[in-house]
Amino acid sequence: RMSEEWSSYWKKEDKNQMIQDMLHNMKSIKTLKFRLKKQERIDGKMIRGDQIAKVQVSPFKVYVKVFEPDKGAEVLYVSGQRDGDALVNPNKFPYVNLNLSPYGGILRKNQHHTIHELGFNYMHGIVKDAYNRFKDKVDEFVIYEGMVEWNGQQCHKVIIDNKDFAWENYTVKNGEDVLDIAKENFVSEYMIMEYNKSIDDYDDVDAGQTIKIPNTYCRKIVFYLDKETLLPIYQKLWDDKGLFAEYEYHNLELNPSISSAEFTSDYEDYDY
Repeated sequence: RMSEEWSSYWKKEDKNQMIQDMLHNMKSIKTLKFRLKKQERIDGKMIRGDQIAKVQVSPFKVYVKVFEPDKGAEVLYVSGQRDGDALVNPNKFPYVNLNLSPYGGILRKNQHHTIHELGFNYMHGIVKDAYNRFKDKVDEFVIYEGMVEWNGQQCHKVIIDNKDFAWENYTVKNGEDVLDIAKENFVSEYMIMEYNKSIDDYDDVDAGQTIKIPNTYCRKIVFYLDKETLLPIYQKLWDDKGLFAEYEYHNLELNPSISSAEFTSDYEDYDY
């Protein structure tokens, strides 16, 4: 759908169509290249990150090079390889490549997400779930504030304000950990950990235990949707405590050709 047609929906207050178009475009992505600048609340402090990434959605492949906080570190993950581990060049002692679980403490340190959540597919699931559950309140929850210029790009500024955000009781099922619970309910595993002070790690829950989880991913999201692609290239998220995270997508390339060699450790541009 052309962006000029789409923007006219606001005159008709057709917010449902806006969300459906955004979801469609996020789901249509096959490959991505981008630079992600972010800040996430960890232990009450906003921790900054900066990295470039190449992503193939299916089968899932990722290459990441970090600029901040661990300058020069590289992460390579290819679905079906290394028994599910990622190949990591830490660019520091012990100066050897490591096979590490994407869900382990080293790769998750000071981060809300794993490499599996890179790109727009993860946000697609969050928005789709919230929309399906609260679509009768779309006109109340979705606010359009017009066009803004961000990073040299014309964007639609959209606010999704969940006035019904709340923490609810959840009984842990047999075999579940915090990651499973978050994935099933489209919420943040880190937010669950932060709120439930008795939980020390993502596997620190037992069947039958009652914990609190949020009813949606966050209290409020501000999106800047690129006028041409309708993708949320800027995202700012709040929970009931305040600012939770902020994400900026720079140098975004949609569906570029990425060779198989670019997801191997001996690719000429990498330092493995």
